[in-house]
Amino acid sequence: MTPHYLVGVACGIIGGLLNQGGQLLQKKVVNDIRYDNPSQGFMRRLLRSPLWMVGFVVGLGGGTAGYMAAQSLIGPALSPGLMASGLILLSIGSVRLNHEELNRAEITGIVLMILGILCLGLSELSINATQVRTTLADHSAQIRIALFTAGLFFCCLVSRSLSFRIKNRKGLLIALGNGFLACLSDFWINPLLALFVLVLAGRGTTIQTFIFILAAIILTFTASVITWQNQIAFKYAQASNIIPVAQVPIQISPIIVYFFIFALNPPRTISVYLILSGTILTIIAGFLLGRRPETAIIHE
Repeated sequence: MTPHYLVGVACGIIGGLLNQGGQLLQKKVVNDIRYDNPSQGFMRRLLRSPLWMVGFVVGLGGGTAGYMAAQSLIGPALSPGLMASGLILLSIGSVRLNHEELNRAEITGIVLMILGILCLGLSELSINATQVRTTLADHSAQIRIALFTAGLFFCCLVSRSLSFRIKNRKGLLIALGNGFLACLSDFWINPLLALFVLVLAGRGTTIQTFIFILAAIILTFTASVITWQNQIAFKYAQASNIIPVAQVPIQISPIIVYFFIFALNPPRTISVYLILSGTILTIIAGFLLGRRPETAIIHE
C-alpha cells in the first residue's frame, strides 16, 4: 500500500468519526429540548444551542473535509465505507452520551453493518479523477448519470411520503430518505473535485462548466436537507438505529456507480465475492436495526 493510499484511508476514517461525533452532539440537544415555550419553533431552538452548533460544525464541516480529502486521494468507491467507520463511535456514544439502549438484535445489526462495510472497502473498487472526467464526457454515461440521479431523488420522495403514512417508522423512513440524498452527494462530489481546477482556471468546456455548477447546487441542496431532516428523524428514533439504516443505500450505491455509471471491471476476482458479501450483510443489518417501534421524543 502506498503512502498516498494510506493517507486517503486515514482521511476517510477521521471524516467518519467527525461526522458521527457531530451527529451524536446534535442528537443530545434534540433529546434535551422540551416545548415549554410554544412560540419558539423546533429548528429555532436547535440553532440557538451552542452544543448543537458545535455538533453541526464538527459533523458537517469536519466530516465533509475528511470525506472530500478521501475522495480526491482514493476515489468514490472506497470512501463511503471508510466514512462509516464512525458507526463504532456512534454505537458507543449513543449509549454513553445519549443513554440509548441497544438490544441483541441491534448490536448484531451494527456488527454486521461494520463487517459489510469492511467487505465493500476491501473490494478495492477505486476510481480516479481521470476516469471521472472521461466518463463525464461520454454521452451514454451522461444518460446513465441522469437516470441514477433521478432514481435517487424518486426513492427519497417515496421514503419521505411513506414516513407520513407509517407513523411507527417515521424516523427510520426519514433517515432512509436522507440516505438516498447522501448517495447523490457522494456521487456528485466527484465531478466537483475532478473539474474544480479546470473550471476555475477557465479551461473547462461548456458541458464541464454546467456539470460543475450542477454538482455545486446538488451538494448544497443535499447538505441542507439532510441536516434539517436528520433533526426531525432524531425526534422519533434513536441515533443508533436510524443512522446505520441510512447507511444501507449509502454503501450499496458505490457498487451501482462503479459498474453501471463508470462500467468498470472489478480489479480482482475476489472483489466480486467481497461486494456480494458486503451488500448482503448491509441489507441484513438494516433490517435488524429497523425493527424497533418508534415513539416521538418530543411533540410536534
